[in-house]
Amino acid sequence: MNKHAIYHRAKSHFSYAFDGKTVHIRLKSERDDLQEVYLLTDSEVGWQEQEDGTWQWMKRKVKMTREFQTEMFDYWFTEVEPIDYKMRYGFLVNDGQEELYYLDRGFFKTDEPGIENDINSYFAFPFVHEVDVFAAPAWVKDTVWYQIFPDRFANGDATIDPDGVIAWNKKGAELGQYSFYGGDLRGIINKLDYIKGLGITGIYLTPIFEATTSHKYDTVDYFQIDPAFGTKEDLRELVDKAHDKGMKVMLDAVFNHIGDKSYPFQDVLQKGKDSKFFNWFLFEQTEGPVEKWSYQNFVPAMPKLNTSNPEVIDYLLTISRYWITETDIDGWRIDVANEVDHAFWREFRKEVKAVKEDLYICGEIWHDSQAWLHGDQFDGVMNYPLSRPIQDWIATGRINGIQFQNDFVHALLRYSDNINQGMFTLLDSHDTTRITRWANGDKRKIDMCFALLLSVQGAISIYYGSEIYLDGGEDPDNRRCMPWDEEREQGNIATLCRLRKEYPEFGSHGKFEFLTVEENNIIYKKKSDQGHLYFIFHTEGAGTVSLPKELQNKHFMNLINDENVEMKESIYLEDYSYLILKEK
Repeated sequence: MNKHAIYHRAKSHFSYAFDGKTVHIRLKSERDDLQEVYLLTDSEVGWQEQEDGTWQWMKRKVKMTREFQTEMFDYWFTEVEPIDYKMRYGFLVNDGQEELYYLDRGFFKTDEPGIENDINSYFAFPFVHEVDVFAAPAWVKDTVWYQIFPDRFANGDATIDPDGVIAWNKKGAELGQYSFYGGDLRGIINKLDYIKGLGITGIYLTPIFEATTSHKYDTVDYFQIDPAFGTKEDLRELVDKAHDKGMKVMLDAVFNHIGDKSYPFQDVLQKGKDSKFFNWFLFEQTEGPVEKWSYQNFVPAMPKLNTSNPEVIDYLLTISRYWITETDIDGWRIDVANEVDHAFWREFRKEVKAVKEDLYICGEIWHDSQAWLHGDQFDGVMNYPLSRPIQDWIATGRINGIQFQNDFVHALLRYSDNINQGMFTLLDSHDTTRITRWANGDKRKIDMCFALLLSVQGAISIYYGSEIYLDGGEDPDNRRCMPWDEEREQGNIATLCRLRKEYPEFGSHGKFEFLTVEENNIIYKKKSDQGHLYFIFHTEGAGTVSLPKELQNKHFMNLINDENVEMKESIYLEDYSYLILKEK
């Protein structure tokens, strides 16, 4: 038995309250090392007196199932309802050669004197408090977002175009931060039916407040919609009409930094240390002329705000409440969320949830985000780590299917099931190369990537133009204008959104079970109480693929094209093809 590989930690993503009465338990072990794992925990009997007058702790023995198997590890899972909301527990692990207890204090032989009753040697889940259960707003897990970069989406009101506006889709034109194309809120309003027709249920807008750039991350005035985008009334109309069509609206909150043309920073530049805003920023060197000072910043034009300053805190919280109250937005996406202190985000959550309890708070964090996901800060984060394996296997071919499954499962199990329901998973955005470029324009690969993405639990985000294979490299090339004047082939996104809504197990209500993991083939089942679906993905080389036994000699409907599929022991697949199967 490889004891080094066996791992569990209480009160973590290996042990958490899923709801007010159920606890999820996971254990990790070396691949194929353990034959059986049992959870040992409190029983209704409790402590029972024995014939000799001693007392024995009577435990339940719950068989755990192997939930996932990767190249290196097995992951075992069970769920249990603690007796009286609290539990002590351990594991009985068996590799066919020996059987041991794995407890909080380590490994013990099953006949070791005293260990059966040494309750303090066992793992503890002290109490299931419903208030501690992580829960994003209920609507989030079923939302498919459509991310829009407003200046490049649609021009609905040419009368507010900024000076020097560039003709829409002008070939070879600049796409940088001081290139303006005239996209605005009216343009988005005019395209709401188009967006809804894709099956979208949420719209996420990158910043729309007054700023000097086209991306608007250099805020000048948080209380004003940028004049080139419209007015507060336009935003309210957009939100109201989106709500009427069953779509939420989320805005971008840029609170780590502000633009250097903003009034507070300009006041410091004029008055130096005498400015009442001096302590709003984090100056590092203040000797000599103000223009020679140095300060912490995202980039020099975006000085970092001092979010431990009570005045700054009050200013940003007022902004946060204001736009919810004035326009009824449904969420804040938080820019550079990991560079702002945790204390601020805890206060932010209290304030915005007091205004709108089911508001969604989504942080931009590119790495492990558990520190922000304890229920006191964010409801989810942009889930780049889960999307990367999809890109790397299908779009770029950098890894094979075996590596994909390793990386995917690792990213999936990084968080609890509760947290995964609130995550914001995406293939690309205004900050990344577009998926079309990653796939070198191969529409088969792009369609496969989205089919896999839409099967992931939690919220999904589609970057504008992805539905027509819009191309784009790194920023700013990924911010091209939406080509409304061109006939473009539609991809599979509308179909996938419809299926995700029609079949609960397709998305957030289904759990993954991998059935085949090979270099060029991945077959998994998504299962729930409502039913199950099978997903088959095949990459390089047309050929025959062996099927898992549970798919053999059965009749299915391929939900992508409504074709009947009669399965034998194997199936012939073209390269870069996929099926989503419902048993008939």
